Order: sequence, then structure tokens, then C-alpha cells
Amino acid sequence: MMQGLVVGKQGTSVTATVSFVFFWVWLAAMVLAIWAARIGQRFGVRLPRKWVAQREAEGYPRVAVILPIKGVDDDTLPNVRALLDQDYPAYRLIFVVESEEDPVLGLLEKLAQEESRVELVVAGLAEHRGQKVHNQLAGVERTTERDEVLAFMDADAKPGPHWIHNLVMPLTYGEHIGATTGYRYYIPVTPHTANKIVSVLNAMVGALLGPYRRTFAWGGSMAIRRKDFFGYGLHDLWQGALSDDYVLSYCVKNVAKRKVQFVAQCLVASDANFNWASLFEFAVRQYRITKVCAPWVWLTGVGGAVIYLAAFSYTLFNVIYGFFTPAMMQGEHLRQMAMFSALYGMSMLRGYLLVLGGQRLLPDHKEAIRSTLPWATIGLPWCYVINLVALIGSGFGRTIVWRGVTYRMVSRLKTEVARPRGAVVDARRAEVVVGEGIGDRG
Repeated sequence: MMQGLVVGKQGTSVTATVSFVFFWVWLAAMVLAIWAARIGQRFGVRLPRKWVAQREAEGYPRVAVILPIKGVDDDTLPNVRALLDQDYPAYRLIFVVESEEDPVLGLLEKLAQEESRVELVVAGLAEHRGQKVHNQLAGVERTTERDEVLAFMDADAKPGPHWIHNLVMPLTYGEHIGATTGYRYYIPVTPHTANKIVSVLNAMVGALLGPYRRTFAWGGSMAIRRKDFFGYGLHDLWQGALSDDYVLSYCVKNVAKRKVQFVAQCLVASDANFNWASLFEFAVRQYRITKVCAPWVWLTGVGGAVIYLAAFSYTLFNVIYGFFTPAMMQGEHLRQMAMFSALYGMSMLRGYLLVLGGQRLLPDHKEAIRSTLPWATIGLPWCYVINLVALIGSGFGRTIVWRGVTYRMVSRLKTEVARPRGAVVDARRAEVVVGEGIGDRG
């Protein structure tokens, strides 16, 4: 009898300890959820209200847009056409491919014959850095001092007609702004659930941009003064890099002590056409690059997901358990219900604001973005689970496979490249295949 009483007291003590610990876990999760909802409110409400054209400059800097490209996808031609239709008076486009055998070369050659602003460069295969960075450096080699600004774009992003203008203008405001960046918003192109989840996860990252201390550059839409590209030492830092944007962000913020300006008007639409396998491949690759290039960002992502899911799962279990256990104190059950509802409700509010921001910033894709709403609100915990699985998967190893090429990231600035057998590395200087130089629009 006495032994049973002692065991009972010990069990009660353990339960109380667990409850105490998980209360603080829930409190931490709640603070993070409120903060995330506040970030969502900025993305969904405040940024669209500030959606006005950038102020005009006395003169328009000449811009060289460098776009690494490989293969032909369904959106390739529309995206290229969008670049040719920019409302900006002085710019040219430098498309860079890795090989003369690339099927996209024929399409671009036809455009180059029609447009004097288009120049094509064959970069050859990269040996000691990422192929994208290798292509970008080959494009930079084709610029001159007349190109005041270097803008970088991804082939899978479709910019609006004012993309160059909005991206470049903040660089005219002062030397304190070292680079500018936009970001992407994934637009589901099929009803597959993976497309909706990747859209939500990507929006969660995009909403973090804004204040200078949190803003990092995104390689699919970023710009830097040409003199700063060399003056900050970015040209040297890219020589062995895999990630263009993380290294640019590090260089601008930590080496040059300048700011990276997020330009909301440069949010670009990217087609999301994933299945479950390609979703996890994409997420693991992105997070593995983050782990090497920005380990504290990666650790913060892991910690935040673990705290949220632990608090969510514990309170959900207690809510369900309380309905089937009459012995559970009614007051305790109500408290657990209140804790669960508060956490879940704040998360749903955040998700709603993320979708609202996407619809307002990209009104042409309003219906497609709306299709992600159930996953951004009710299904947000499941998105957290997928995110955490990808984060954990990215923690093992430093190797990624990107477009058939294996890269091992030794560090932020050093990369080992392993190509399939039969690939021939051409280390010669990049060759210009089409193009007459700088051409002005109109």
C-alpha cells in the first residue's frame, strides 16, 4: 500500500515535471509564432501598401543583366521575352551556357539575330566551383566599365516589366547600399500537393526579408555595382564558391560593411512543378548549401521547427487525451485546449498573411496562390514536418547533386566538382558566340 503510494507520488512528480518543461517549450513556440505572424503581417499588409514605383534617379545607370541558362523548359521563352520587354532605357542581356551542345543555344541565337542587346557566351565546364557561378563569372568577363551595374537573374523566374528599374534604383541612393535583391514566389502549375507545400515553405522564407540585418541576396534577382563587385573582392570570393548569393551577402555585409536592400517590387513568379521526390531533393539541396554557407541560419531553422512541433504535438495529444480520460482535471484539460488553440490559431494567421501577401504582390497569379491557402493555414503543421525532415536530411554530408553534377562543399569558398564520365572540361576562356556589344533599348 505504502509502495503504491510512493510510486503514485513519483508518477505525479514526473508528470508535473514534464508538464512544467513543456509549458516553457510551448511558451517559446508561442513567442516564435507571434513573431512569425508579425513578419507575415508585414509581408501581407505593409509591403503591398508600400508597393509604389521607386523614386526616379537623375540618370539611369547602364545595366548588364547576366543570366546563366541550361536546357529548354516550358517557361524558358516567356521568361526570356519578359527580360526583353523591360521598361528601362539602357541595358543589355548576357546569356551564358556551359556547352555549345545545349539545346537552348539555338533558341537564343534566333533572339540574338533580332536583338542587338543580346549576347551569348559559352563558359565551358566548371572544375573548382559551381557551374552557375562559373557561368556568371564568364558573363562578368564580357562586361566593361560602361556597364555600371551587374544584375543577375535565374532562367526559371519571370520578371515584371519594371524589374530592372526597381532593382537598380536603390543603388543610386547612396554607397551605404551595397547590393539589392528581390525574391521568388512559387506559383503552383499543377494541383499536386507538393507544389502547394513548396510555395508555402518558400513564402515563409521570403517574408523574412526586409530589415537590413535579416536580408540576404537571392541569386535569381540581385544587383551590385560593377566597381563594387571587384572592389569588395566578390570576384575573388566567387572563384571557388558553389553559392552565388550567400557569398555575395557575406561579402557585402561582413567584408564591405554595406547593406543588402530588399526590393519588394522585384518579387518574381517561379513555376512550381514538383512531386514528392523532387520536392525533397530541392529542399535538402537548398538547406545543405545553407548549412555550409550560413550554419547559424540552418541551426535556427532546425531549432524553430523542433520547438514548434514539440509544443504543437504535446498540446494536441493532451487535448485528445482529455476527452477520453475522465480522471483528467477539467481545468487542466481546458488549459491545454487554450494553449493548443492559441498556438494553432497564430500559425493559421501567419499562413493566411503569407498567402495574402503573395496575392497582393503578384496579382496576375492570384487564383493559383489562393490554392495554397488550406496548406498555409490548416495544414501548416504538416508543412513544418516536411520542412524539418528536409532540414534533418540536409545535416548529413556536404555533397549535393545539381543538374547531373556532384558538388562537395568543403567550405563557403571552396568546392570540389565531380562530373559523370565522358564529360570534357573546357578550361579555356569563355567564348562569345553571338553579340555585338552594348545596345540600348529603342
